[in-house]
Amino acid sequence: MTLPHGSDDDQAADRYINAALRSRDAEAWRLLASDAYVEQTDRVLRAMLDRIAVARAHRTAERATARVRAQAGEITQAEYQRDAAEDATRATKTAHFETLVREHHRLIAPAARRLRGDDVRDELTDLVLALGSAIDAHRAATLVDGSEPTAADRALWARLTTLDVPGIADGEERTSLEELVKRHGARQDDLGRVLAGIILDVAGDATSVPRAALLTAWKKAITPTVATEQKTEFAAKGKGSLVTEKLRKTMGHLERKGLVKRSGPQDGQRLDVLDRPGLEELAGGQAP
Repeated sequence: MTLPHGSDDDQAADRYINAALRSRDAEAWRLLASDAYVEQTDRVLRAMLDRIAVARAHRTAERATARVRAQAGEITQAEYQRDAAEDATRATKTAHFETLVREHHRLIAPAARRLRGDDVRDELTDLVLALGSAIDAHRAATLVDGSEPTAADRALWARLTTLDVPGIADGEERTSLEELVKRHGARQDDLGRVLAGIILDVAGDATSVPRAALLTAWKKAITPTVATEQKTEFAAKGKGSLVTEKLRKTMGHLERKGLVKRSGPQDGQRLDVLDRPGLEELAGGQAP
């Protein structure tokens, strides 16, 4: 069996995948997941999810408009209720289809990532960022102390501006390592402000809080800011929850700032408050 479309014909692939989602043909999905087609399959499934999200937002806006019109007497309550019932039926069918798409995308995405080398790229990006952040911190510490930088120091710092690296987020162009570190730091500070506020709220006057006690408030604050596609893609890597991973990285960010320190075993980890004024300053919107 061969697929009836080329690996560059996404329109034909969309029609075929649409049918395959409903038929659940195992052989069709084996071919769609093959090296020759998996990137296209991943791309088409992503596009389907994007269209579903756009359609859902459009329906929500239409329902809001219809509700206003009904309240204003422009349409009758009977008309409004009939339209609402029809919309609910469509929404149920769409939700079922979306579930099928997500189920298959969870299986397809890891293979596509491996073929594209995304996991390797992400690991290398993390390493480059960690290196750049360490160089930046070393420079800041040296200058704050008033020490005279050595020739080796200056040569190391120069790499921040001369090393050209890809951007992290979609659409970001290549830039210097220094600029990438600044962008990453700004994003981390945004999350750090949220976590600092949560720590202060949960801790009260205490000097230490259980990590588990922060999780509910963190999820409530961060989950709405993370796109479903991001969560799905992260889950496809087999690394668990993206929201929880953001908490782990943000705790590390606050640790590097000297504001908190993790202590205790992993299953009973606590967060010790080292610099309450610094947390208050960060939570208030100013980086300490």
